[in-house]
Amino acid sequence: MHILQYLLLSAVVCGHLQQHNSRVKRSTVNDFDSRSSDIPTTKVLIIGSGISGLEAARLLQQNGVATIVLEARNRTGGRVWSIRSKNNLTLDMGAHSINGIYGSIPSGLLTNPLWDLTRSANISACPTGQHDFFGSYPVYYSSIVVQKWYDEYMLFVREATRISSSNISFADYVNLFAEKKKFDEKQRSTFYNFVYFKIGDKHGAELESISAKGSLDLTTVHYGKMHAVCNKGFMAITDYLAKNLTNIRFEEIVTKIDYHKNFVKVSTKSGQIYRAEFVLITVPLGVLKSKQIEFNPQLPQWKLDAIDRIGFGHYEKIYLLWDHVWWNTNDFYLFQSSSKLINLKYLITANKWNGKPSIECIFSGKTISSLTWKQNKNETVKDILDNLQRMFPNIKIAPPTEIHMSNWNEDPFSYGSYSYISINQKYEDPFYLSEPINNRLLFAGDGTSTDNYGCAHGALLSARREVTRLLYVYNVLLNPNLVSSQSTKGTSLDMFIIIIFILLHLCFY
Repeated sequence: MHILQYLLLSAVVCGHLQQHNSRVKRSTVNDFDSRSSDIPTTKVLIIGSGISGLEAARLLQQNGVATIVLEARNRTGGRVWSIRSKNNLTLDMGAHSINGIYGSIPSGLLTNPLWDLTRSANISACPTGQHDFFGSYPVYYSSIVVQKWYDEYMLFVREATRISSSNISFADYVNLFAEKKKFDEKQRSTFYNFVYFKIGDKHGAELESISAKGSLDLTTVHYGKMHAVCNKGFMAITDYLAKNLTNIRFEEIVTKIDYHKNFVKVSTKSGQIYRAEFVLITVPLGVLKSKQIEFNPQLPQWKLDAIDRIGFGHYEKIYLLWDHVWWNTNDFYLFQSSSKLINLKYLITANKWNGKPSIECIFSGKTISSLTWKQNKNETVKDILDNLQRMFPNIKIAPPTEIHMSNWNEDPFSYGSYSYISINQKYEDPFYLSEPINNRLLFAGDGTSTDNYGCAHGALLSARREVTRLLYVYNVLLNPNLVSSQSTKGTSLDMFIIIIFILLHLCFY
């Protein structure tokens, strides 16, 4: 009975899309043909060349759709950025791992699309589990004991969130759980650090800012606990996506988007104007929050409210490199800094996967937003080395030979790292963020993903979602002058098949 209801709903949706498509096609011809010849014009204009922008451009180009990509930086990749050290070590300053490589749980029907992409592109990657990383300092309690606390805590949170509101954070539940267990100060501190390692770090935010109910309520597709890192850097993925693209305009900083009923005009800082039938906006959520791009007319209030409420985390890295390893290469150290200057969450012995003597220092959460990295670099590095010296009192630690630091928080083309579900966020906000405006402005990126937010594969899937919308809802493949009942029927049938496939998968899931 439910399946019949789904089929009926799908038929109604397809009928609506059929009428909608005809209206869109009829409205684009006359105005668009009157464009000025000296203005670069395209069917689809993509703003941003991160994973979502590149994947969208790749798929559209494969389908023969005229596409221009505007990129503010002098490189592709966006928040994916791999650099080379002097000793030829690859360092990922941004995204660095594929979060899960196995089939979805419990259906087992799907694997991580980013993992599939790396395999089809023959990109060398090294699977690794979280258990390979974890160790702690100072060692007050064994990892087995702390893991048991965490498992109990998650059961406690899942039960409590069944009847709670969405504005209660993971930190609130840490305090409630600690009181229930009658933890002393050391136990509470150790447990908080472990919960942060398991939850807070993934969001780039403090536990106080992350909605417990919102995060646990997601009916997401999980890809297992086995992750993977690319041996030649995560940028190997974006390089692959970009390698055959023919029209990327670098150092084009978008300042204004004028959208009308039949076309969109995009202005850049260089004074260049572009014109397109459709514009796909893939800039980071931090850029939208900063209002660096002027929209005319202004975006609707429901869109602005979603932009404001969705969380956008801060996650920075400092790599310290030495000529020789001086620490135990088998351990991963979790260390809560006591410094007032920085919010050092933990240190990763990065040589575990790259074979080189390096330590990756992770900084995350709201403290980052108050730091000016460039001004405090020397002081920050000194504080890190002081912490390391306290961790290894019997070893005289030499100064590192190289220091490399990320700066996403101050980067005007990101203003942060990735999205998370904040305590102020509503369930429907990612839907609002992804909703097109005027049937002309489309939105993609990890912030628009309802169940893979903050992940690289979420950005990838959002691009595929919007390309599907362009191809099958807005019919960018069709010549508007050749509208026929046959072409419209074909589009409705395609949409029907896609919807049925999704619904059947959900039934089995």
